[in-house]
Amino acid sequence: MNLFDLLAQSDWTRAARFWILVAAGLAAWESAVLFLRALNARLMKGSDDV
Repeated sequence: MNLFDLLAQSDWTRAARFWILVAAGLAAWESAVLFLRALNARLMKGSDDV
């Protein structure tokens, strides 16, 4: 068993992958919300970009 097999079978790597997936999901959600806010501000001509 080499180091890569040991790391692949470790439980902490599964937890780390889970939290990386959670962080990526939150980043995608935040990006979508900010994109929709920017799109809404562009469609409403009188809005302020503050």
